[in-house]
Amino acid sequence: MDKKEIVDYLARKVFNGESNPSGIYIMLKNKQIYSAEDYDRLVKSYKISPEDTFVFIDSFDNSDYESYERFVEYLFPLIDVLSIYDIVENYLDKLGFYRPNYHVYPATNLKYHVVSRLFSDRLMIEIIDIDTIATNTGLRKIVMDVLGKDMLTQDKISYDQREEIIHKLYKQKLFGGYNLDEAHEIIERYYTNPDTSLVKDVLAIAKDYNRIFQPYRAVYDTKTGRQVLM
Repeated sequence: MDKKEIVDYLARKVFNGESNPSGIYIMLKNKQIYSAEDYDRLVKSYKISPEDTFVFIDSFDNSDYESYERFVEYLFPLIDVLSIYDIVENYLDKLGFYRPNYHVYPATNLKYHVVSRLFSDRLMIEIIDIDTIATNTGLRKIVMDVLGKDMLTQDKISYDQREEIIHKLYKQKLFGGYNLDEAHEIIERYYTNPDTSLVKDVLAIAKDYNRIFQPYRAVYDTKTGRQVLM
């Protein structure tokens, strides 16, 4: 399945009521989708293998709001503050680490990271190649620096190691010269007021967002289920 096929498949599942619009999920190559907890249980019982994995899914139900009321989550979902945890965790999954209390499970053949956000008027889905995220955000180097030789010898990630990786990624000024939190605040200020003095900053953030993540994005009208431009 290519990116478009994956996104269309996941959108149909949401509209058909086949999947819970909130949660962390793992999709296998055979299209089966499991919650993180069920995935962990099935791997431990040897019913599925970490090599069967394909897509990490970060899904959230915002259907109490329309898309224009949640600008960051709708327009720049990977700049949402909580998304950084999922980015780090799915990369640690791919590397084969394990820490179940923080949704880190061995999932060594993961290829894509999906962000799905359901609003009352729109369903927004973005899909990104995990290796692209790891390279362009500097996450790959951060993990190597934090873990050092442990990358080759350990299979569990400690709380302190995970937090250090997240902190280092969080502080990087990746978006128009701003870190994640600063970029988030600028977008909120611009779209809420709107503060026209921030136009150049928002354009720079948007440019870096697309350069770094290179997302395939699709938006659907929740009333018709059809894909729309915005």
